[in-house]
Amino acid sequence: MNRIILAYIVVAAFFAGCSRPMEKTEQWGVFEVVLDGPDTGNPYMDVDLKAIFKNGEESLTVPGFYDGNGIFRIRFSPSAPGEWSYVTVSNNKKLSGKKGRFECIPATGNNHGPLRIVNTFYLEYADGTPFYSVGTTAYQWTSVKQSIQEKTLETLSKAPFNKIRMCVFPKHYQYGNDTEPWVYPYKREGDKNDFTQPNVEFFQNFDKRVMQLMDMGIQADVILFHPYDEWGYCKMGSEMNERYVRYMIARLSAYRNVWWSLANEWDIPGFKESIDWEGIGHLLQNEDAHQRFRGIHNWYSSEDHFYDHNRPWVTHVSTQTSQFYNAIRWRNLYQKPLLFDEMRYEGDVPSGWGNLTGEQMASYFWMAGLSGGYPTHGDTYRNSSDGSAEVRWWGKGGLLVGESPERIQFFKSVMEQAPVKEMIPQLIDNNNPGKLNNNIYLFSKPAAYYLAYTADKDQSIEIDLTGDKEYKMEVMDTWNMQIMEEKTVMPGKIIYKTSLPYTALRFYSLEN
Repeated sequence: MNRIILAYIVVAAFFAGCSRPMEKTEQWGVFEVVLDGPDTGNPYMDVDLKAIFKNGEESLTVPGFYDGNGIFRIRFSPSAPGEWSYVTVSNNKKLSGKKGRFECIPATGNNHGPLRIVNTFYLEYADGTPFYSVGTTAYQWTSVKQSIQEKTLETLSKAPFNKIRMCVFPKHYQYGNDTEPWVYPYKREGDKNDFTQPNVEFFQNFDKRVMQLMDMGIQADVILFHPYDEWGYCKMGSEMNERYVRYMIARLSAYRNVWWSLANEWDIPGFKESIDWEGIGHLLQNEDAHQRFRGIHNWYSSEDHFYDHNRPWVTHVSTQTSQFYNAIRWRNLYQKPLLFDEMRYEGDVPSGWGNLTGEQMASYFWMAGLSGGYPTHGDTYRNSSDGSAEVRWWGKGGLLVGESPERIQFFKSVMEQAPVKEMIPQLIDNNNPGKLNNNIYLFSKPAAYYLAYTADKDQSIEIDLTGDKEYKMEVMDTWNMQIMEEKTVMPGKIIYKTSLPYTALRFYSLEN
């Protein structure tokens, strides 16, 4: 009788296992394989792990990583619905040959997938949903105390920004950026780092923050290296640099909002020679199965200090400059999306890069946007997010103090209503036809939609509205976020003289 009962239990267990529903993951979501493995020796250095994911003819190899306490993880973002299978490969027998499968179901809610490049110069989500990048900067917000990190997320939830530039490593710089990180990225005794032993607590926190940004619809432009470093992270050496980058690919690439920025200001003397930028760029291109965007950011605003954005591993142009009048030339030269990732910041620090007025910061957004690029904000005012330390948004996050974000929201709303991916930029000088200047910016889809902008009062804007349909004309006071005048106009030459600074004109065909 006992044998009969035992057989029944075995058979029931077998069928129960067979009927267990398959795990489901949304398209462009994150499927995670979690494995128990060795926790002796140094798994970070000694254990290689990857998984091969298949869906029909599609096959992708994704690296795994050690996450402490004998736990190994492999993160994968499926690009297509249907059944996916996987098998692990490792130099450790305990981790190799593990098999599984899951069902990828259609994306829901605000999951529109990762970004992709469209029409050479523009961005949209993988499902075709429009995306207009409006960025901000908080370099070391994940390296400061947890209370400030939480305040940063709260602030972002109410701000217009859908992209943030953020360093992996802590930053040491003037204006309050001289504090120790909440925890160190690697094991550290005194002033000595052990780059063979990453601190998983630090990186788990970074993962969490990137995931929280993803859930908020914010792109995380992850800066892998920077020179403002008192701890030695920019001088780890080629072997450890490559191991670190592979570790970051394994930890983060599955998150659909991740971009890779190789450096903040790669061309600073000393730093420029310390890292094999070309090697790291090719590593990301060749080993990131999810193919997230890849950029590299300059220090000097001179074009001579731009990295060669024609390199095949570079997906977009990341610049530190406010030379918006050069945007059309750079677009033509590089044939890639152009991001003004640093164009000076609103604030009150003595340095010229960080003391724009709110009016100037907001105006930069219009000039950058209508020149065919994507603009990025920063705020260097002290904020009150932490009473025990100097905190400025551009460095540590916390709170926004400046006046520009509300105006940037207005700018963003205008750009999101425009057919941006079909528009072309033009600089016009009505006094000197054919000559480029930095006064009047025109962004248009001819015969359908026109946006013009000037920061100058008493400036004559002349536009030739093509086609044969009537246009709705709107005159916008961009600082006060108001439409001052509306009327219907016929196609042909339009001349408008501004009575206020920071004026934008919008024309759209009433039959488009």
